[in-house]
Amino acid sequence: MAHKIGDRVRTLVGLSPGWSGSFVAPAGTEGTVTGLPIPPGTSYGVVLDGDPDQLPAALEPDEITTAAGGDRHG
Repeated sequence: MAHKIGDRVRTLVGLSPGWSGSFVAPAGTEGTVTGLPIPPGTSYGVVLDGDPDQLPAALEPDEITTAAGGDRHG
């Protein structure tokens, strides 16, 4: 499924910290799509709920799914 900016998504994978002290997110963490893939890239930018720095995580399409009630454009 193609996601749009503002869609609410849920991760299907856990995310380990990218650097010391950064946010750790277990599978099932919800967030908001803030960036779309730019070819040839395929990842979405997703700001995860609870992430204090609010930097988007780069997540592949098979690593996220629409959260319950998450399609704001449907």
